[in-house]
Amino acid sequence: MKVDIRDIPAEGLQLDIAVEESELHAIAGEVVFLILSPVAANLTLLKSDGEVFVRGDMASALKLQCARCLKEFEYKISSHIDIVYARGAEYAIKEKKLTQAEAGINHLEGHEIDINSVLLEQLSLDVPMQPVCRPDCRGLCHRCGADLNQGQCGCSAPEQANQRFARLKTFSSTRSN
Repeated sequence: MKVDIRDIPAEGLQLDIAVEESELHAIAGEVVFLILSPVAANLTLLKSDGEVFVRGDMASALKLQCARCLKEFEYKISSHIDIVYARGAEYAIKEKKLTQAEAGINHLEGHEIDINSVLLEQLSLDVPMQPVCRPDCRGLCHRCGADLNQGQCGCSAPEQANQRFARLKTFSSTRSN
């Protein structure tokens, strides 16, 4: 969905939309998640002196892979969107040192804002860097690869796993005396 900024009235433009997963997957390219439900968004677009403000909320469900046990799980996203787009020569893309104020501004070429791209970008930013299926996920055994959430693997006793640190035990006991 594209919005022509010339069509945004002075009081702003209110959008209540639900974008189908297939529309976002078509523009997504390579991402680490699968969108499971339509992305519902309530957005307000305002324009002022060469800037366009996109604010609102969005929600959806994603399928992610746990960083610990590698199982896929459903992750619900609900986030706030607050983006500033600027038009004009002073915001043109060129090699220069950005000020703090300029760092939060997106350059807008042309007269359209692609709302689907805005939603996909926000989804990508909201995906955790190390997603976990649950906070107490124990992950996989580093030796045999067994899922430790299913129980102990039995490939090594805890004492054997810590043999490389055995010498440190003697160091710490002699130092405290």
